[in-house]
Amino acid sequence: MSWMTGQKRELTAQVGTVLTGLFILFLVKTVVMSRDAPTAREPAHLTLIALSVEPEKIVEKPVEQIQPAKHEKAVELHSVATPVIATLATIKEQVVVPVVPSPPPKEKVVPAIVEPQVQHLSNGVTEGAFAQDVRSRIERKKIYPDTARDLGMSGEVEVLYELDRAGNLLKAEIAASSGFKLLDQAALRAVKSASYQKFPEDGWIGAVSKVFRTKLVFSINQ
Repeated sequence: MSWMTGQKRELTAQVGTVLTGLFILFLVKTVVMSRDAPTAREPAHLTLIALSVEPEKIVEKPVEQIQPAKHEKAVELHSVATPVIATLATIKEQVVVPVVPSPPPKEKVVPAIVEPQVQHLSNGVTEGAFAQDVRSRIERKKIYPDTARDLGMSGEVEVLYELDRAGNLLKAEIAASSGFKLLDQAALRAVKSASYQKFPEDGWIGAVSKVFRTKLVFSINQ
């Protein structure tokens, strides 16, 4: 046991000797390096000197000396502002504002009184009487041709014709033939040679002309 203790002490002494030698070696190297290194310049020290500046003393002027200055300034402003006001007044006098005439009052539109139109109807009785008169005039102009009578020609011819309101014949044609040219021609001659009256005022109102159809009979026994 005492032997082990002695070993530990001896080992501790050796380690301490080694550490001491290393420390001495480190110090020697440090001294050598400090000698070889260039000397560092000392930093410059700036000294700031604070200057004390005394504030200017404000000299208060008496009130009597300041008031005239304000009065003079007010007088100057008044003298300057007066021409401006005068100029504006002159401009207002020179500007002529156009007077826009007011529109005339609108006249009240009174609706016109429209009289009801009386629709005149044609008189059927008058029209029938006029048509009968036309047939009578044609019958009076009908002539039975002697040649047709001698040959025993007979038959009915229907004639279509148009009259205007003044009673003028506008056209005439055969609507239904009798089968004999002599009788057809005799019927057309009767229509064309007859004279007609003008239309009655209450007949065929609004019509410019009227188409009539008349049947003429040619018989040997007549």
